[in-house]
Amino acid sequence: MDREDRQAVQAAVERREFRRFKLVTQVRCEALGCNEIRVTRDVSVGGMFFDLRFPLPIGSEMTVTFRLYPAAPPLTCRAKVTFSRVGLGMGIQFVDLNDQAREMLQKFVHETA
Repeated sequence: MDREDRQAVQAAVERREFRRFKLVTQVRCEALGCNEIRVTRDVSVGGMFFDLRFPLPIGSEMTVTFRLYPAAPPLTCRAKVTFSRVGLGMGIQFVDLNDQAREMLQKFVHETA
């Protein structure tokens, strides 16, 4: 990672409202007419990050569906790309997470901490 990439990541970290926790799980992403499975690197109550060579542009909207645990019910919500860097990845912010999903995420974060 070059200096410019490190600075971009540091700036994104400083803007985070919620602490992130490691979660490697499959996420179904529906965006720009595509329906793809991505793998997340981490999650917070506010969003998640994906390691991607070719991320979507900032501002792109999508619907994501994922599970916090294998036996847990899937969580689905709309999200928006807030960080995008070719070769590095993409950060998304949950837009319309319902109360039940937010509680599940908070419980996951509490148990992981």
